[in-house]
Amino acid sequence: MAVAVILISGAAWVVGNGAAGLLYFLIYLVSTVPGLPIGFTLFGVRHPAGWIAGFLVGYALAAFAMWVPIAIGVASTPGFLLSWAIAAIITWTVCPWRRQPVVALPDWNEQTSAGAVIVLVLTLAIATPPFARVGEADSVGNQSYRAYFTADFIWHTALTSELSKFSSPPRNPYLASEPLHYYWTYFLVPATVSAQGPELLRDVQRCLKVNALLTGVLLMGAVFIAAYAAVGRAWPVTIAVSLTLLAASAEGTYELLRFWSRGQPLVELRDVNIDAITSWHFRGLRLDGLPRCLWYVPQHSMAYALGLVALSVVAAIGSSGTILTIALCGVTLAASTIMNPFVGGLFAAAWGIAVAIDALRQPEALTRIARHALAALPVAGAVLWCVAAHMVEQAGDTLAFGFWGPAAYSPVVVLLLSLGPVLIPAAIGVVLRPGSLRSAVPALALIGVSLVVMYLVRLRVDVAWVPFRAGQMLLVAIPALVARTIAALADSARRWAAAAVIVGLFIVGIPTTIIDAFNAQDVEDQDVGPGFHWTLVLHGDEERALQWIRTATPKTALVQMEPSVRDRELSAGHWGERWSLIPTFGERRMAAGLPISLIRVPEYEEKSALVKRIYETADAHEAWTIARRLRIGYLYVDPLDRTTYPGASKFDASQYFSVAFASGDVRVFAVR
Repeated sequence: MAVAVILISGAAWVVGNGAAGLLYFLIYLVSTVPGLPIGFTLFGVRHPAGWIAGFLVGYALAAFAMWVPIAIGVASTPGFLLSWAIAAIITWTVCPWRRQPVVALPDWNEQTSAGAVIVLVLTLAIATPPFARVGEADSVGNQSYRAYFTADFIWHTALTSELSKFSSPPRNPYLASEPLHYYWTYFLVPATVSAQGPELLRDVQRCLKVNALLTGVLLMGAVFIAAYAAVGRAWPVTIAVSLTLLAASAEGTYELLRFWSRGQPLVELRDVNIDAITSWHFRGLRLDGLPRCLWYVPQHSMAYALGLVALSVVAAIGSSGTILTIALCGVTLAASTIMNPFVGGLFAAAWGIAVAIDALRQPEALTRIARHALAALPVAGAVLWCVAAHMVEQAGDTLAFGFWGPAAYSPVVVLLLSLGPVLIPAAIGVVLRPGSLRSAVPALALIGVSLVVMYLVRLRVDVAWVPFRAGQMLLVAIPALVARTIAALADSARRWAAAAVIVGLFIVGIPTTIIDAFNAQDVEDQDVGPGFHWTLVLHGDEERALQWIRTATPKTALVQMEPSVRDRELSAGHWGERWSLIPTFGERRMAAGLPISLIRVPEYEEKSALVKRIYETADAHEAWTIARRLRIGYLYVDPLDRTTYPGASKFDASQYFSVAFASGDVRVFAVR
């Protein structure tokens, strides 16, 4: 435990710019206290699984506790502390954690601790360097953000900034007249800390980076525990988890061979989305590896980790759980659901399938299944809460089903390139030692659900989103099967040959991670990618104007930029990475925007067209009339606007607008 704390503290120091990172780490730990008795009740206070489960559930409870004061209109530091304290008092009073744990996992020994430390070191080695360079400033003050932080992290900053305004429900920062339709629960903790915490932490991006780093550590801890619950042997589990984290994809090796055959210089790999080769060359599915879970999608990582807690219980005891055990599984699945309703629902389905399969092999099967159905109640409650919070509106209309689109292009080749180094040994793990397959049933259930969803379910507005989530769910489950294979081969007479095979799999898979990890922190790459710059550079005048917006305008003010010229889909990669300039870096809402992170509804285009008219018309009164109708308080204008719209010069000398801030060629105009 002490080693883990030291390693994580060092990484938090690097990512959080010194003492602020350590302080946020401490607050993160304290915030999870309400969940610890639940983890201890499940797995025991002496087993690391009890702590990991406790931290995960505690984070979800802390997020919910932050929501309560916002919902009832008493959002303040005393209100948040009181809500958190009530949550902690309830859990520490209700959960009988001092008893024998309700789930007996395989014993934890020194070898297991060593293996867990190895996985922790690998996790921090992958996650820390890219996070340390997010928003890095050069000698003249320009800030750089590498793709794909320009899609996910920039959106998360805008979202967290909106949540820190404590509106109920939160508003859509790209369409301020509407509530925000997104699963925002994960971001409540960093939002609250950045708004109400110590002055050292009044930085949304810093809080998000450290929060994501710590969430990634918990994710890989949950992956390790789930595999250990299924196999119970330290080194096979360590190797399996390490292989899945470092070397799950053969896309890097494929691209290296392709470059070599064409005589291309390897430096051009800087401009390759290495974990999307299956899409670039085969038009197939894009399946992101676990490193991208650590860097880009911590909200999904938290949902995966919570779901794995429930699957670990079934791996250890099957369908033999008591009512208390079932209820606590329901709580963890509900916590997963409030982080991401889609992911939580799939984990709940996999958990139910695994329970049913085990129950059908036991006496009184129907009674067992009926008893476990009680776990559906917390999950149903979580879904209803998400609906009431406007998180899932509009999503149902975009679902499509069937084997079409990218899923239908070279499905076997795509699957082997994306997941071959772990999928092949996992498949072997199904047939080896069939008598002990029971503990691997939860992993098999999640893999089966993930494959079905991956190939047969789509969002019409974003065909990649569901495969992204399904592929990552498959990856968090697969180490249990890979560990079975490694354990069986280690017990065989040809263990050295088996070791050579495992080394070969690492060699085939690790180039993808090496290239991806280098590119994720390569903020020196200024080339234009497929529809965006590989690095967003925020120049000094822009940053000074945006800082003024952050600090001098009312938090609920509408500050408007012209979105059409900055739309990623329309700007041919020249300015599209600035699609979230005001909501992210100015931390203010807009009357209209064109987000790449939310479901595009017609109102985005309709209101963006009105905003475009504000900038392009030479009639100052017309522009003022539209701005007032949209309730816009301030207009942002930079050289891009002046070059694109000569009519923007009207703002400089008009009775309807006044210069509120100027830096170089960047202006912020107040709408009178």
